[in-house]
Amino acid sequence: MQKILNFIKKNKQFSFFFLLVILLIFVAVFAPVIAPQDPYISDLKNALQAPNSEHWFGTDKLGRDIFSRLLYGGRTSVLTGLSVAIVSAAVGVTLGCISGYFGGIIDNLIMRFTDIMMSFPFLIIAIAIMAALGSSQKNIVIALAIVSWPRFARLTRGQVLSIKTQEYVESANTAGYSDMRIMFNHILPNCMGPIIVQLTLAVGSAILSAASLNFLGLGVDASLPDWGVMLNQGRNYLQTASYLTTIPGIAISLTVLAVNWIGDGLRDAFDPRLRV
Repeated sequence: MQKILNFIKKNKQFSFFFLLVILLIFVAVFAPVIAPQDPYISDLKNALQAPNSEHWFGTDKLGRDIFSRLLYGGRTSVLTGLSVAIVSAAVGVTLGCISGYFGGIIDNLIMRFTDIMMSFPFLIIAIAIMAALGSSQKNIVIALAIVSWPRFARLTRGQVLSIKTQEYVESANTAGYSDMRIMFNHILPNCMGPIIVQLTLAVGSAILSAASLNFLGLGVDASLPDWGVMLNQGRNYLQTASYLTTIPGIAISLTVLAVNWIGDGLRDAFDPRLRV
């Protein structure tokens, strides 16, 4: 672990994007304090104002402050990304651990179901699930978690297959430890490196997918501040008020880039061949 921490400290790009993500989380948590105006209040007299001293990022067609809505939209995006990653990891890691450890018919059933889930386009399944469940942030988390867990299941299964043949696992079997204890106390902790990397990458993917669903009108209510919703509402003003789509687009891009870069940095840090 000390070698991993030293490797991360030397990686300046990782440190920069890590601080950027911390800043985004801070801004999202304290958005009600930082936001200069209420993002829900309309002011038609100030509709479609370009960025100025009063409205730093301008106003939308209803006169709502873009900067305030951007801050509140970060709360929705960050919360959705973290929720999807945690739920899909919990399901996928559990199934992958069971599949890899027990093998046989259990492994075949779980992996064939995983193959079926991964054979369909990611976003198409999410859209179909959202159409069936209805539009809400909770349903976005459910839909994206359903289509995201197979990646964790396959990754975990591969790690378990390589670890369960180690001598310390055989010793635990000989000592009469239960299967649950061996899986979650001896095998799973040694799989956490790749799982943490995948968890980080899943956050960025979930943020981007949630923004896509909200842009298509299948996510949260259009009155709520969300980056995908802001993109959807600004697409009709690309020529007259391009800032309506440029600003939330940059926010989405920077957030996903930062999270993915952290995932790449963690992947390199957990690879012993790159820490030599």
